[in-house]
Amino acid sequence: MASRSWSTCLALACFAYTCDGSATDLLTVVEQSIDHDADLAAARAGARAAQQAKPAARAALLPQLMGGWGRAYNSTSVQDMPRNTYWQNGWTVSLTQPVFDWSRWTAYRQADFVEARGAVEFAQAQQRLILQAVRTYFDVLAAQDELTRARDYTAALDSHLDQLRHRQASGEATVIDLREAEAAREQAQLQQQDAGNDLRLRQLTLEQMTGQPVSGLSRVADSARLPRLEPDDPQAWATQAEAHDYLVQLRQVDWRIAKLEIEKRRAERFPVVSLTASHTPAGAASGYASPTTTTTAMLSISIPIFTGGATQARVDESLALEEKAQGELLSSIRAAGATARESGTRLRAGIARIDALRRLVQTSGAALDATKLGYRVGSRESADVLRASEIYYTSRRDLIRARYEVLLALLQLKAAVAELDVDAVAQVNQLLEPAGPMTPADAVSRPKLLPSSVQ
Repeated sequence: MASRSWSTCLALACFAYTCDGSATDLLTVVEQSIDHDADLAAARAGARAAQQAKPAARAALLPQLMGGWGRAYNSTSVQDMPRNTYWQNGWTVSLTQPVFDWSRWTAYRQADFVEARGAVEFAQAQQRLILQAVRTYFDVLAAQDELTRARDYTAALDSHLDQLRHRQASGEATVIDLREAEAAREQAQLQQQDAGNDLRLRQLTLEQMTGQPVSGLSRVADSARLPRLEPDDPQAWATQAEAHDYLVQLRQVDWRIAKLEIEKRRAERFPVVSLTASHTPAGAASGYASPTTTTTAMLSISIPIFTGGATQARVDESLALEEKAQGELLSSIRAAGATARESGTRLRAGIARIDALRRLVQTSGAALDATKLGYRVGSRESADVLRASEIYYTSRRDLIRARYEVLLALLQLKAAVAELDVDAVAQVNQLLEPAGPMTPADAVSRPKLLPSSVQ
């Protein structure tokens, strides 16, 4: 009785907290998570930073124009000549233009992949967050369903226990039957408490992701047709994942950057041709007492002759890093294909399992009704009723979980081929229906502080 009183008070307190909340669907939760997540915001900023790699590399190929102004005091002393002192001031302009620098040109080509890497990292982070938000959403729904199932199971055992007590009073039930029913009810009450605790933890996780309190969540409609695998070939999905998975894309970009890094290191052996020019008017040239104007232009060639082996060491390092990137690319391709095949297989198996569980729920429900009827007429025992009840409510729980697992497997498969975005979530969101009006018996949200006598 104390446990039942605690559950009732908790439900009433939670209902007072949530009855004013509006229903929330899956798409809303995903959008709230995208807006609230700090890691995604950091990834977005990182993508914007990566976009500056190409302008910075292009600037190294363009003319560099510098200007300045200075004022200097000069004192010249020559033997047997009077000391000559004067102030010298003026401004100067210098221009530098690379004519041939293969290392800079390679860096410019490499910048395209640096920018692409930032975009792929952001897309991967967003997809990861979407999948996490969907998983958390379905976890909350599954926890709510489990609490409802545990509550219904407990109520069924309470009804059976009351019937047993009446039968025992009339001498039609044994003490053993009563003790078995009491043990089953205690176990059901424990399941109900565990389900309530698990639900509160799931809701806290969802609130942390969205930054919003959890209200009535839209549920999967009973009439909803769960999606099928199209094409119905896990290998086709695996092939697509091996080419488009975000981790594969990242490893491909890293490999291309590593290959260009080798070329850039080898370019350190090439000559560098530069054009420089400067213009210094009005006496800024050193060594002249009178105002002068100096204009110079020069085409220079710098040829590395001996660097002590540093260039070759950097080339060898880049070759090793390119081999490492190639190995990581191969590993990610294999992992992406395996993940897609696993998700596709789980989706197909899950759909078949749902059909089997639906039949099991129907047959076990009919078997429970028949067992209860047989118990009333004396052809079945109390243990038969308990066993039939456990089978029916366990199959209900498995069916509930299986439906969410199928939807999650579908989105995981889309994530494996880099197709999981808000539009994909919107398609799944069409399978949901708004939650109905909340009642004290159904309302369970994050706990409020209760009086110590209740706690």
